[in-house]
Amino acid sequence: MDYKGLMKKNSKGFTLIEMIAAMVLVAILVPGISSILGGTLMNIALTNIAILSNMEADHAQRKFMKHINGAASFSSGAEDQTANKLTFTSYLGDLVYQYVIDDASRTIKYSRDGETAGILLQNVVGDTTIEAVTYTSKFAFKDINGNDLGGSPTAAQIHAVELTFYLLRGESFYSYTTYAAIDKNHLDL
Repeated sequence: MDYKGLMKKNSKGFTLIEMIAAMVLVAILVPGISSILGGTLMNIALTNIAILSNMEADHAQRKFMKHINGAASFSSGAEDQTANKLTFTSYLGDLVYQYVIDDASRTIKYSRDGETAGILLQNVVGDTTIEAVTYTSKFAFKDINGNDLGGSPTAAQIHAVELTFYLLRGESFYSYTTYAAIDKNHLDL
């Protein structure tokens, strides 16, 4: 008989103390779980931004390297070879290419044979100082030994070009450097 009495007593529901204990446990666990979930989602978003930034930079670097590898000569004008501008002639069809790092529009543009310049890369940080460090997207001209020529070198001095650029994606800052040398072993087609 006592067994039936115990069953009846337990089947009435929760006591006030049990409800308070359950609410305290929920109050402790829910913020922790939500912060873990929020952190995971933020990490996924930042990883996706980094992946997309790397894909865009890879495309720009590959195109730049392809064009420099096919360069027959660089333009000889001092205004054609600066830290923000690069002009050269391709050995295929004597096409004149021009790359420009445009600080105003925060882009890297390139054109072929005087056509309207197309945007190769957007959100390029030009000349920016962040926490006492200056970041400058630029072209650096190298001699046959890989030494920096500085300033505006003559066309005959240039044997390679180094492109350094910085991308701003959201609040993230990414740095890229590409070194491309002129391919002297062209196939005569």
